[in-house]
This record gives sequence, C-alpha cells and structure tokens, in this order.
Amino acid sequence: MNGHPIREEDFDLYALGALEGEEKRAFGAHLAACNECARKLEAAHGRLAMLALAAPPHTPPDRVRERLLRQVREEKKQGGARPAETLTAWWATIWAPAAALLAIATVFLWVSNNRLNTQLEQLKTLTQEQADQAKHARALLDLVTAGDTMEVHLTPSPAAAPAQGHVLYNARQGMVMYNGSLPPPPPEKTYQLWLVPVSGSPVSAGVFSPKPGGEGGFMMTPLSPGQTPKAFAVTLEPAGGRPQPTGPMLLVGPAS
Repeated sequence: MNGHPIREEDFDLYALGALEGEEKRAFGAHLAACNECARKLEAAHGRLAMLALAAPPHTPPDRVRERLLRQVREEKKQGGARPAETLTAWWATIWAPAAALLAIATVFLWVSNNRLNTQLEQLKTLTQEQADQAKHARALLDLVTAGDTMEVHLTPSPAAAPAQGHVLYNARQGMVMYNGSLPPPPPEKTYQLWLVPVSGSPVSAGVFSPKPGGEGGFMMTPLSPGQTPKAFAVTLEPAGGRPQPTGPMLLVGPAS
C-alpha cells in the first residue's frame, strides 16, 4: 500500500476484522509505519465501542423469562448459585453476544451507507458532467449547422504572426465560437475575444489561455442575442480579462 489508505471506511472495516488477505496485510504493514493512520484506527475502535454501548435494549420473550425463573427456583432448592449470580450469568450468556452482533451489524450498515453515499455523489457528478458535455455538443452542432451563422477569419498583427484564428457567430442564437492558434500567454496574462459592434463599445466574448506545451485555444460563449458585429478581435489582457480592451490587439477580422 503506497501512501495513506484511500477509503476512510477501511479503518472501521479493519477494526471489525472485515478486511482479508492481501488487503489486510498491506493495511497492517502501513499502520506499523504510519502514526497518523494508527491514530485513525484508534478512533475507529472508539467508534465501535460507542456503537456497542449504544445498542438498544431488548425485552426478553415471556417464555425465556419463565424458563429463567424456573431455573432460579430449582437452583435455590438445590443450594446452587444465588439468583442474582444466575441472572448475571444468564444475561452475559444471552444478551452480551446479541448486543455485540447488533453493534457489528450497525457498523457494517454505517460503513455501507457511507460508501453508497460516496458512490452516489460520484455518480451525480459524472451525470452532471455528461449532461454538460451533451449540452455543449448540441449548442456547437446548432451553431455550425445554422444557415445564418457567419464565419470570420482573424488575421494576426505583426506582433502575433504567424498566429491565426477564426470565429463562428450567430446573432439569433447569441452564440460565438473561437478556434485558433496562439502560444500560451505570459504569466498573469490571458487572451480575450471581443465582438466589436457596428456602434458602441466592444463586448467581451470570453477569455481563454492555451495550455502550456501546445498552441491553440477553443472557446464557445453565449452572448446577448441580436448584436450586429463589425469585427471580432483578440487582445492580450491581465488574468481574468477586462471590461474593455486594454492590451495589444493580436488577431482581428471584419464581419463582412
């Protein structure tokens, strides 16, 4: 076992003796060399003890009570154990194992419930990611196949050559997509795409930063529908972008 155990519930399973084979041996070897995990195991033993003490009391059936009373009367006649001793022995024999079994069952249910909750959260996250990906794919397909989508080729400024890019924009859908080739920006900088309208100030269409080790960049951003662009441009801005362009213009293309 390399590093710490991945699952926290393994401490409870180990304390119960539920781990077997190589998993149990690896867990024990790790505990011998890791004080932090040894403390977690002590905490697991404490939880088991508390669960055992918390086991709810049970009233014995009437037939068991009658059998006990008969046994007490017989032993009293024969001069055997005193009733209190008999009762204590009977209680230890009958109910202590039952309480222990109940505590073990409670712990197993608790561990299983935690594991199921973890798996459920992971499934929810995966389902949401798949739903987001499907929504993104549908939006991209609608943008690419729509008859009123315009394509704008962006050409580089002398400072950005030989970078290039292109934009797909649909005013009715209010959706813009950028795809291009730019090197990773300097530290604390990012690229920002702008829709330059026929009248008014430029509108930010999102920020992007190509990953280190590879050129490029892809981005799809929703905008307010109905905007008529005069051009699209990419500038270099401080990290997080700016409400209006402040940096050098690296790519630009007329929307005509």
